[in-house]
Amino acid sequence: MFENIEIDYQRLPKYIIIAIFIVGIVLLNFYFIKSYISSNSETINKYSLQDKDVNPVREAAVAGLFYPADSYQLEKDVSGYLHSVAPSLDRRAHILVVPHAGYMYSAEVAAKAYQQLLPFSDVIKKVIILGPSHRFAMKGVALSSAEYFVTPLGKVKTDFEITEYLKNQKGFSVNDKAHKNEHALEVQLPFLQKVLKEYTIIPMVYGITDAKELAKELKMLLEKNDTLLVVSADLSHYNDIQTAKQIDDKTIDMVSKGEDLDEHRSCGAIGINTAMYLAKDLSLTPVLMDQSNSGKISGITDSVVGYASWIFAGEPEPEKLLSPLEQEMKSLENFARHNREDILQIVKRSLSKAIDKKHYTPDREDYPNVMFDKGATFVTLTKGEELRGCIGSLLPKQAVALDIAQNTYSAANEDSRLKPITLEELSEIKISVSFLSGYEKIIFNNEEDLLNQIIPNVDGLVLRDGDRQGLFLPSVWKQIPDKKEFLNNLKIKAGLSPSYWSDKVKIYRFRTVEITEK
Repeated sequence: MFENIEIDYQRLPKYIIIAIFIVGIVLLNFYFIKSYISSNSETINKYSLQDKDVNPVREAAVAGLFYPADSYQLEKDVSGYLHSVAPSLDRRAHILVVPHAGYMYSAEVAAKAYQQLLPFSDVIKKVIILGPSHRFAMKGVALSSAEYFVTPLGKVKTDFEITEYLKNQKGFSVNDKAHKNEHALEVQLPFLQKVLKEYTIIPMVYGITDAKELAKELKMLLEKNDTLLVVSADLSHYNDIQTAKQIDDKTIDMVSKGEDLDEHRSCGAIGINTAMYLAKDLSLTPVLMDQSNSGKISGITDSVVGYASWIFAGEPEPEKLLSPLEQEMKSLENFARHNREDILQIVKRSLSKAIDKKHYTPDREDYPNVMFDKGATFVTLTKGEELRGCIGSLLPKQAVALDIAQNTYSAANEDSRLKPITLEELSEIKISVSFLSGYEKIIFNNEEDLLNQIIPNVDGLVLRDGDRQGLFLPSVWKQIPDKKEFLNNLKIKAGLSPSYWSDKVKIYRFRTVEITEK
């Protein structure tokens, strides 16, 4: 069918030239368009770094100025401030107001508030830190894009989720320039690093903003029991010491009444007002922890800065009535904590003599008088994960010092399940001493009822049936965490079948306080 087609060879070169020309035009347009759409309108000589590029970590800005830059000295100083006085309240603080001056002037005042967090260090997981902007003029509240804030004591992680939520709310924005050199928030971090355990922070620097609106946004966060608000604020500035005292006393009275502060009363009045609005909504009461001024430290009294610290907490819960067993546990915990070194010394001395089959008898001249009060103890000796001896007393029949020494000897030499401990393994032996409370009889209808009443990881149990008896310390729960198995193994220890049950079975619970050599 193609036999009759004639090709005009004279025009062929012309067609080829036209085709090449068209292809060339198409290619030029393609490269031009590609270059145009792949380029931005700006030139690189106008490039500037974005906050997210330069601030993955907010470095310490005032270490060495407001507080020590040396980590050892800083830790020593903060620990000294915190532990100079024990926590005085049993109420959980939901808001703190603390000063932000150099540590030599205001750290002791701040520490009085931070001390109150120590009993609740496991509860608090999120900390909002709110402070005024000293070096950056702004409106609203500045959040930080930094993943970590750093001090000489290490890094503190910021809370990404809450920051992402807040930056979309009215009055909030991410502005790292406001945070870069700001000291009001930074000086709070070493205290938080010493009093809390696992937590994240939400750093907020504010400029011109409405305290009522800010309180509304923060209320939802503060309603969660794991969240703390730290408000950074000093009091009056640059008055003589008498005038400052008068102004600050009036400010303290206003805070107690929940009255708004104006700017001249506090470098941080907006933050304090925010705290007071939140306190009204959350039924929190301000408690003044301390008050001072810079003149008391520097001796310069014609121009001083005032400081005060508060906690805002709920009403104290009614005191819980402790059962006799719980009261005993408190006493045992206090005894064990205050006599720890003497207790471990008795075990070590007894153990070193037990290797030679000799008994050690503690002398009254070597130990506090309380060590000769009666007590019931168990001494447990282990090597690695291997039990090497466990012997104890069921009842407090002799001086606790003598009981510990005797049970140490018996655990090393007379545990019928094991060979005596040898001199060669002595250095590998780990010591544990348990102090037993009294016994509380469990009243039950049947075995199922008994199992429902047993508290795992807390109760030690004694089983009695006729002349059969078995005892498990609470530490046995580590090996047998299931209640049914725990009871069945206790039956076996008493010489009974795991399936055995009788109306004559008696069960007693007890508790222990344990000391383990570090």
